[in-house]
Amino acid sequence: MPFSLFNIPASFDPKKDILPLDGKIILVTGANSGLGKQAVLEYAQHNPAQIWLAARSLDKAEAAADDIKTLVPNAPIKLLQLDLSSFDSIKKAAKIFSAESDRLDILMLNAGIMAAAPGLTREGYEYQFGINYMGHALLTKLLLPVLDRTAKSGTNSDVRIVSISSAGYAQAPAEGINFGMLKVTADSMGAFGRFGQSKLAIILFARQSF
Repeated sequence: MPFSLFNIPASFDPKKDILPLDGKIILVTGANSGLGKQAVLEYAQHNPAQIWLAARSLDKAEAAADDIKTLVPNAPIKLLQLDLSSFDSIKKAAKIFSAESDRLDILMLNAGIMAAAPGLTREGYEYQFGINYMGHALLTKLLLPVLDRTAKSGTNSDVRIVSISSAGYAQAPAEGINFGMLKVTADSMGAFGRFGQSKLAIILFARQSF
């Protein structure tokens, strides 16, 4: 039996346990590598109508799609450029998706960075918080209309928003999110403190919103 990071038996087998995805449309962020890329590969083997592979670099997205298609030649993949450090890029990506798709069954918020050097997003937010949390929160808000329509369509509807956090949330400040440090580089928090804060925000967002 496979084991998880903390040696807890992991019984989930995507080959057997992912239900049929016939007719469903899926969007995965950060899908050019790692968990996101693997998720696209697993989804592709269950007959979805379409999988949007979102990544900051279209070249890397295309390379990932090519890799996946060597294993699943008929994988219905569409590429979407998405830079979560830029609200303009997020708005553009959401607009493109909404113009080309009338439904969204699974939104997998996977993209993220860990222990990055101090920095700010285009809009001036602490880099890890901006990418890991704020970018995904904005994307979700912009895609809620199509998610809601899909949920209410009654046609094979079982809408899911999958939000990826981490045990690293425990590295957040003991008092919780430090709102006074969100528009500075927050050097004093350390790379893992900044990471933990962003992952804590994701958990709170999921609990509040979904």
